[in-house]
Amino acid sequence: MRLVEWEVANVVAVAGIVIGNTMSAATLTGRNFERSTVARRGEIEAWLSLGATSQVAHQSVAQESMKESLIPNIDQTRATGLVTLPGAFVGALLGGASPTEAAMLQLVVLVGILLTQSICSSVVIRVLSGSPVVPQEVRTS
Repeated sequence: MRLVEWEVANVVAVAGIVIGNTMSAATLTGRNFERSTVARRGEIEAWLSLGATSQVAHQSVAQESMKESLIPNIDQTRATGLVTLPGAFVGALLGGASPTEAAMLQLVVLVGILLTQSICSSVVIRVLSGSPVVPQEVRTS
C-alpha cells in the first residue's frame, strides 16, 4: 500500500506545498549565512589568512545557518496534530478523503518538506561558502 496514490491532483498538491516551503528555507538559510558571516568576519578572515579553503573558513557559520533555517519547520512538524491542523490534512478532508487518507497525505507532505528543506539548505550553504569574499557590514548614515 502506498501512502499517496500517484495521481495528478495529489502530485500537484504535494509538490506545491513542498516547493513553497523549500523556497522559504532557501531564503532563511541565505539570510542567516550572510548575517553570521558579517558578524564573524574576523574569524573567517583569520581562517582564510592561514590558508584554509572557503568551505573550511565558513564551516561553523554554515552549520549554524543551516540549523537556524530548519528550526521553524521542525517546530511546525512537532506541533502538527496537537496544536494545529495542517492545510493538507484539512484540504484532503474537505475534498472527501477519509481521516486516515488525509493523515497519510499530511505525513508525506511533512516528510517531504523536511527532506527538501535539508537538501536545499545544504546546497545554498555549499554555494555561499565557496566564495572567498567576506561581506562587510553595510552602515547607513
